[in-house]
Amino acid sequence: MTERLQNWWIGLSVRERWLVGVAGALALGVVLWGIGRPMVAAFIDLESRHRAAVEREGRVSAKVQLLAQRPAKSVAAAVDAVAIDQYLAQSASEIGLTLDRNEARGAGQATIAIATARATVLTDWLASLEERGFVVDQLTITPAADGTVGLTAELRKGGQ
Repeated sequence: MTERLQNWWIGLSVRERWLVGVAGALALGVVLWGIGRPMVAAFIDLESRHRAAVEREGRVSAKVQLLAQRPAKSVAAAVDAVAIDQYLAQSASEIGLTLDRNEARGAGQATIAIATARATVLTDWLASLEERGFVVDQLTITPAADGTVGLTAELRKGGQ
């Protein structure tokens, strides 16, 4: 087989040898590009997936640490002198939220509703309430067409 290829190569003129050599180099480049390009894309995808997984793991472990910590004295216990509905209205208005419904339900419990708010502001406010010792018993978040969300929730002071 190699002898036949060698005889064929010797039979070519110098110009034909150059043309066959250039064609072979181009074909080799196309084959290497066809194999290498998907492999590089796969490694880049793996790297971005790994980075996202590491970030998610960090966020989850930070949340687990926060949940494991118990506040020495919760703000919810300190606001016993203030009615829960007044406290929720005040804390919501401090960050620009308007409570459309704010009803006290017995000692240390309230039902609230917010018609429209940005989702990030709303979830940050709920998280700050949980950090202060409040417990969200029931939560419904409804998306709106304009990119905002509505909320109804039942909250209570921690330990009740």
